[in-house]
Amino acid sequence: MPEPTPTDAPPPAQGGPVKDDSGEIVLWHVPLSRSMRILWLLNELDLPFSLRVMDLRGKDMRAAEYAAIHPVGRAPALQIDGNVIHESGAMVEYLCETRGPHLWRAPGEEGRLGWLDWLHFAETIGQHIASLTQSHLMLRDPATRSPTVMKLETARLARTLRLVEQTVERQDWLMASGFSGVDCAVGWSVWTAGRFVRPTPALQAYADRCAARPAFRRALPQKGEPQLYERDFYELPDA
Repeated sequence: MPEPTPTDAPPPAQGGPVKDDSGEIVLWHVPLSRSMRILWLLNELDLPFSLRVMDLRGKDMRAAEYAAIHPVGRAPALQIDGNVIHESGAMVEYLCETRGPHLWRAPGEEGRLGWLDWLHFAETIGQHIASLTQSHLMLRDPATRSPTVMKLETARLARTLRLVEQTVERQDWLMASGFSGVDCAVGWSVWTAGRFVRPTPALQAYADRCAARPAFRRALPQKGEPQLYERDFYELPDA
């Protein structure tokens, strides 16, 4: 995959996204992070795009070149249709609306409310994953971690997964009509949550169905790319 490269994109205007007129789709991506949701979806849609792989532990995301793309210095960022989008949920919705209506539910269409609810629920799960990732991976000195907070976040993560479990116990995908864009959003969260909580059989089966999709497998880190997670499972520290 290509390494991060400088960009000539101008800084964002106040109150609006970065403008770009190249017509190219570009994804700035940290392997295994929430940007994997978008890489997976781009693969599902079989769209041509360029990938800019970044290392969360390196300087890529703090470089001036990336600050012109994402002033907050987070991933993902998606350049598309002359703009840059900074929120993965918005990316899922826009990509499905404009490139994959078969993975979307349009306003007024049956299932629209459920589709939107799942899309935003992905962030409810994701916030606890982000907190645990920060504690387990980024705070390398155990003295800087709070075992109490880590236990609370682990319990909260497990609780958020119950809603997904209740759904995938009775059907393969979140929408009764079949696989859709919200499975990329929530499916990544469930799959990644398995590094911090032991999944129930129903959740594990759902994660396995997601991971079996060819587009998902193509979104996994390639040889030589930085790895966000070093372990398959992170045990809670002793209090």
